Amino acid sequence: MTGRTVCFGAMSAQVKCVAFDKDGTLFDAFGFWTYIDNLRKEAFLSVVGDGHRQAWSRLMGITEDGVDHHGVLAVASTQEEIIMTAGLLYQLGGGSWVQCKQIASEIFRTADAQLQIDLAFKRVEGAPEIFHALRQEGIYTGILTSDALARTEDCMRLLNILEQLDFVITPEKVQTGKPSPDMVHLACEELCIQPADMAVVGDSIVDMRMAKAAGSLAVGIITYEGSEEVLAPEADVLIRSLNEIRII
Repeated sequence: MTGRTVCFGAMSAQVKCVAFDKDGTLFDAFGFWTYIDNLRKEAFLSVVGDGHRQAWSRLMGITEDGVDHHGVLAVASTQEEIIMTAGLLYQLGGGSWVQCKQIASEIFRTADAQLQIDLAFKRVEGAPEIFHALRQEGIYTGILTSDALARTEDCMRLLNILEQLDFVITPEKVQTGKPSPDMVHLACEELCIQPADMAVVGDSIVDMRMAKAAGSLAVGIITYEGSEEVLAPEADVLIRSLNEIRII
């Protein structure tokens, strides 16, 4: 497969694949964070009591100003969130470490069982259209996300693109998640391409660092006030919308 010239805002590059982060890149991150956090928090409080709301919010990085975009809820994988929840349970006297891990896992299972995909996830402008445009030009597309595989696949069904994707890489499939380059390396192995043939589009520092560590093009998408300043030192190029990705 030969590369195609793809424009990411003001930068053009020869690529064979464009990989996308999920939350914050394809779906509104804040809406999802708020939705899933409320489910998890209520499940947590049903175990420890209503008096520990602030302890939960501090753990997850939620303040009066909103969600910390660099905090646990925004960046950590589901497994990392479960381990941190187990740590909080242990601090609160929830039993042995083994028991706390089991309780934490059950809290997250309870929340996941209540989650309604169509309520939790609202697509951003340009999704799924960008996937159709890239695929039409023979460019591989796929997902690199810290979210769980089952929920990620459900989200891709919501966009009606799951069957068209060339890969879906989640933490379950690699030894180390973002910002490690493992996800990029696995996708490239599956496609028989080099990391330099891939552009990674994401809204967080860990997306940019993963891409750079692998040797891929790091495309940062600005999604909230202040993110431009955060992403600029890490990204090769910044865009404000998926609509700024064009094939020429």
